[in-house]
Amino acid sequence: MEPPIVKTFILAALFPCLALAGPDDALPDKFFNSQNPTLTPQEQAGVTIGNRWRAASATGIKPVAGTDGTVQFLFGSTQPSVVCAVLQVCDIELQPGEVISNFNAGDQVRWRIEPASSGSPAGEVEHVIVKPLDVGLRTSLIITTDRRTYYLQLVSHRTEYMPRVSFGYPDDAAKKWSEFQARNREVREDRAGPGGTAKAALDRLNFDYEISGDASWKPLRVFSDGSKTFLQMPDTLPQTEAPSLLVLRGEDSVLPWGAKAEEVIVNYRVQGNRYVVDSVPDKMILLAGAGPHQTKVVITKGGHQP
Repeated sequence: MEPPIVKTFILAALFPCLALAGPDDALPDKFFNSQNPTLTPQEQAGVTIGNRWRAASATGIKPVAGTDGTVQFLFGSTQPSVVCAVLQVCDIELQPGEVISNFNAGDQVRWRIEPASSGSPAGEVEHVIVKPLDVGLRTSLIITTDRRTYYLQLVSHRTEYMPRVSFGYPDDAAKKWSEFQARNREVREDRAGPGGTAKAALDRLNFDYEISGDASWKPLRVFSDGSKTFLQMPDTLPQTEAPSLLVLRGEDSVLPWGAKAEEVIVNYRVQGNRYVVDSVPDKMILLAGAGPHQTKVVITKGGHQP
């Protein structure tokens, strides 16, 4: 058996860079070219912006404690720095329903990065499991999903680590608030009644409309309030193809060579199973399909024959 001194000599002979490296030296520097390229003004400006962003991330918005014990970062505000430890596992948890497309790390040799999932298929949560193989490592990690891209820093420590990491999404909060306001607006309009005002007089409502034609989506009722026209459709409308609404202007001539009624596009919107027309036309048509399979319903104000 060779003494330790002989082994050290053999290793030094085979790997000279190891013999020159002290305990605090960065071994990767021994293998890379020490001559950096000269950056152009454009390149230097880009590097400066990136450095400023990383520096702001280190001193910017701090993570908070999630309701389930996770370390929660605010997505998009900073570049989160995730601390992991050797012989431990870091769990980076994404938004429920979010699907991972890919992930890439700057150092894929000394970091083990694997995907995982939890929950039922309806509310599945995807995870990125991170395990460092050494202490004092620092690298970057990019995770791409079907919703967004995550830019992270990974740091390895001997004992300190973040067991679970999650994110808060300010854009989703703004979207939920917008949807909440839209629902409240619809409720207020429904309570106010036709015309959008609680002061609309009942004697202004006109239900004198004739509906001709045959279709599964044929209006159940048509009425106006003097400024708008409302078409009450069957409850099954959201499950079928919504017909298009046009206004008929003029009359067809009794003579073959005479003028024909003109079909005109009109402003309207669909609210659930109700059409709201921003005018009070004398004659309207609802169309679905095309050619010989087209279905048409004619709506005439005042009960006049179409």
